[in-house]
Amino acid sequence: MLFLYLLNPYGLNIYIGFLLTGLIILQKGFLVKNIDIGFLLLFMFSLTYAAFFSFEPKAGNQYIIIYAIAPGTLYLLGKYFADKVDGNRANLVLLLLCAGSVFSISAILSVFTDILQNGYNVVDRNLPNYWTGQIIPATIMGAYFTIVMTIPALLIPEIKKLPFVMKIVLLLTYIISIACVLRIGSRTQLSISVITLLISLFYVMPRQSFKRNFFMFSLFALIIFFIANTVSFDLDQDWLSAFAGRMEDGGGEDIASGGGRTERWVKSMENLFEKPLGWSEDEFGHAHNLWFDVLRIGGFLSFFLLIAFTTNAFLSVRKAIKKNKSAYALNNLLIVYTLSICMVFMVEPILEGMFDFFAFFCFFIGVVKKYNTDYPVID
Repeated sequence: MLFLYLLNPYGLNIYIGFLLTGLIILQKGFLVKNIDIGFLLLFMFSLTYAAFFSFEPKAGNQYIIIYAIAPGTLYLLGKYFADKVDGNRANLVLLLLCAGSVFSISAILSVFTDILQNGYNVVDRNLPNYWTGQIIPATIMGAYFTIVMTIPALLIPEIKKLPFVMKIVLLLTYIISIACVLRIGSRTQLSISVITLLISLFYVMPRQSFKRNFFMFSLFALIIFFIANTVSFDLDQDWLSAFAGRMEDGGGEDIASGGGRTERWVKSMENLFEKPLGWSEDEFGHAHNLWFDVLRIGGFLSFFLLIAFTTNAFLSVRKAIKKNKSAYALNNLLIVYTLSICMVFMVEPILEGMFDFFAFFCFFIGVVKKYNTDYPVID
């Protein structure tokens, strides 16, 4: 049911989310044992944001309840499944890998189906959802690729219990995802793939054997040589049409300002003091930042509660990474997931249109919290 929620077939994850909430509540003794400061901050934020959203529920009245209960439910589900693997770090890695991969399936189906039907010679970056046919903006569609775009970074360290066949499946998923990301012209997702790969290399290389490092760099060199000699990167190529259009529309100044986002962030900071209870979207549109868009809709109280929750979450990730320095496959995954999610949080509204992405983050933090509290520290 968790995977069905992440997959969201035919837009049914709203109802699956309600069912998951009920099942979590019915787990005997689970709530009492697993309520912590992170959950309380998240729950207070959710209720406050839902209350402000109810004054102008553009997405629909059902989202009042969804905003109020879904984040906390996914947070507790993270704890629930982390508890089921009983502290086995290899299983934690597999759990998070599977959850992240399932989360991307609907987007891959949507974009890759369009590529097979229409190719790359289509100007419109917005594509229909595979399940419902509803047109989804490219920015929202791109967010669902975030985790699978980190696959090369995740596979750098040796992951115990991950079969070779599964590694091949993950790499094929990544290749298909690259094709999809180029179709929707997502610079953010390509940046996430490159940056997380570099960060992972810097983290993992000193911690693994020379033999594995040599094999890894030899493999990278062969792949780069093969691509350089077989693939044309001319922006006039059909498969680069959507991406080339974005590069032509947004020059160096546009990229430096984050597509005009920095100006909106400055205005949002000014409105924190001038309009602390929020403001209309008509003023300058989305702030394209998780925290500032929450400030616009939910006012200063929701804003500071979200800051408190995310700060607590990032500190928990830091604690988990320091907990067992030898578990570098898990630590690498925690670093990569956190970095990639933060990169999207910084440049997109998230709760408006990408709520499932925030819910996945809550699930991920729930797993981290359980790992921190219930399993022994190993230096």
